[in-house]
Amino acid sequence: MPPTPDITLYASPFSRSFTAWWMLEELGLPYRTVTLDLKAGDQKAPAYLAINPMGKVPTVTDGATVVTENPAICLYLADRYSPGVLAPAFDDPARGAYLRWAVFSTAVLEPAVYSHATGAAANGFGVGWGDFDAVREALDQAVTPGPWLLGDRFTAADVALGANISVALFNKMLPATPALTAYNERLTARAAYKAAGAKAWPAA
Repeated sequence: MPPTPDITLYASPFSRSFTAWWMLEELGLPYRTVTLDLKAGDQKAPAYLAINPMGKVPTVTDGATVVTENPAICLYLADRYSPGVLAPAFDDPARGAYLRWAVFSTAVLEPAVYSHATGAAANGFGVGWGDFDAVREALDQAVTPGPWLLGDRFTAADVALGANISVALFNKMLPATPALTAYNERLTARAAYKAAGAKAWPAA
């Protein structure tokens, strides 16, 4: 019998919460949402800091389990509620690439694009995420020929990494290469992406 979800998403519109919203929508799981007002400082309230000491969103709780950081949220939810589908099985040779690209989203892509955008890019040799051009080239290779990171298989890695690619393209922090543009178009066409986007970026 599959596990019974008892999921609460702590989130805020116009934030990185989009990724967790998207993952939950892909799974079709029931969940509760606690909306935090970041401008009011809800994320720094003692009750929330007891759950996530970083005072960041999103956070997911599933019963007694607390998960923060978008890649970890995607990996946890896929392993628990979609093994063999959105998460390759533990003995599947594709699992290595799956883990790599999910973690790449915030361990490599995010610091590379933000440091590049602010002009604070470090020597790629001395930092864990490398240099911006290497990251861009790696992404182009990863989504070619597609349609997904694991070929014909859409997984939680596409959510974790795809969300950051989509936002970086929208904010013009990544060059809109033909490969990335086509990949992003496939992502944004997904029903779960659209449902999450309506929650993460509500109309003014």
